[in-house]
Amino acid sequence: MPEKNPDPRPEAELDPGASTQMFQAFVDRHEPEESAVPHSRAVLVGVALVGLVIVLVLAWFLLG
Repeated sequence: MPEKNPDPRPEAELDPGASTQMFQAFVDRHEPEESAVPHSRAVLVGVALVGLVIVLVLAWFLLG
């Protein structure tokens, strides 16, 4: 037979560290590192394209 809790309040049955554990579950989450790689690759491709356009425009003006 289960033991009867002498304190009828429901919060008496809760673990005092449970709220801290739940809070830590939200705080300790790490963002995925994979999203940084495509972003930096996209920036690199964009810079390369802009550089290529500038070189082509300069060559067009200079070589006419």
